[in-house]
Amino acid sequence: MSDEAPLSTPEPEKPARKKGDGGGSWMIGIILILLGVAFLLEQGNYLELTANWWAVFIYLAAFASFANMWRAYRSAGEFTSSAGGSLTWGLVLTVVASIFLFDLEWDLGWPAILIAVGIGILASYLLRNRSAQE
Repeated sequence: MSDEAPLSTPEPEKPARKKGDGGGSWMIGIILILLGVAFLLEQGNYLELTANWWAVFIYLAAFASFANMWRAYRSAGEFTSSAGGSLTWGLVLTVVASIFLFDLEWDLGWPAILIAVGIGILASYLLRNRSAQE
């Protein structure tokens, strides 16, 4: 036996963050722009928001879910079940926020929620199979 330490393989370096890659801060910028435009249109009487304007904050949760989906996709390099779950929740939250914000009837909302869940599941299946083929 020798006194030398066993050779270890060097750990791979983490890829350097690209310049301009805000890591999701661009999504916050888009959200703020959309909120500002919506409130500006409402002030100019081009868009009439109901008393349920607080539903805009549900949209923030939906956007966060979509951002989480994108993050999961980018980190795995493929569309995973985690990304699919985030996509489905983002769609459901978007439908719920729209029902509250535009004061729609829940009789129309429940089928829309089922459609959103179905779209999320179908898109997840198709995107996962597409990623597996590449």
